[in-house]
Amino acid sequence: MMRSITGKPGAGLFTRVLATWSRIGLALVVSSLFAGAGRPASGDDALRWKFKDGDNLKYTMVQETTQGLKAMGQEFKTNLIQTVDLHWSVKSVKDGVADMSQTIDRVQMKVDGPGGGFVYDSQATKAPEGPIANMLAPLLKTLVGAEFSLKMNSRGELSDIKVPPKLVESLRQASPAATAGGMFSEDGLKNLIGQSSLALPEAALEPGKTWENSSRLPVPMLGIMVMDKTYTYVGPDPKDAALVKIGLDTKVKLEPAADSNVAVKITSHQGKGDFAFNKNTGRMETSRVDDQMKMSLSVMGQDLEQTSSSITTMTLSKDGAAK
Repeated sequence: MMRSITGKPGAGLFTRVLATWSRIGLALVVSSLFAGAGRPASGDDALRWKFKDGDNLKYTMVQETTQGLKAMGQEFKTNLIQTVDLHWSVKSVKDGVADMSQTIDRVQMKVDGPGGGFVYDSQATKAPEGPIANMLAPLLKTLVGAEFSLKMNSRGELSDIKVPPKLVESLRQASPAATAGGMFSEDGLKNLIGQSSLALPEAALEPGKTWENSSRLPVPMLGIMVMDKTYTYVGPDPKDAALVKIGLDTKVKLEPAADSNVAVKITSHQGKGDFAFNKNTGRMETSRVDDQMKMSLSVMGQDLEQTSSSITTMTLSKDGAAK
């Protein structure tokens, strides 16, 4: 029976699994900053993002996640809530292409689990303590204030993504393993941001019409997570004629890493979402994605069952201040 330094069976193994999924959650924070960008198209006219010089859009993203682990006859549970305030600054627009930047202004996170509690606020004056804080706080701290530059056309296609060199170096120092060709390397961050936006169809969409997008997310120690997304144009919001509604259905599969010592199988998954896009202002106003996943893992001769349930919302500030 494997024990951790705390003496709890499987707790050390749980901590390693938690570390993996915490990094996944943090990566999804980065990628989700553009998760709602450029998605819908209208049944009357093809929708387009609308930018002008000097635009400053503030969004708040909230992700609530519950993770469970069954191992060696025991069950562990971890709850995680993270809130990210960010803004997009449009420097200039030429021929429909916006030269813009994306900056994380504040990160708040709360973790409760068998490995201990962790509360983090990038605006707090006192740094958190404990093993989870030692693992996550340096990564979170380096993201705040980092300015990613990129270009986006009116269909939501991203190009010329640039990651601040100081951020890459800070991440490398905070977590060498995460940046060694992984999701927090320079290429990994570019990949996360670049694949998170879906180009709008050229033509208008009628209610019930669907379109698809696929993205690939490297997961340390496990392999490549492939997400196939199907969007459905629902139609105008009955409460607000300016808003159009989009539905989302996501299928996930895992391509195991060839050299991984962790055998993983996704046994069940359900991903649903909805988005509200303002056709008059050319803005994504709200989004909500609900994701449920169950996996079986074999690590160091131990069989485990991992479950993950998350709800992620993103909201555009109405008054120009992040909520």
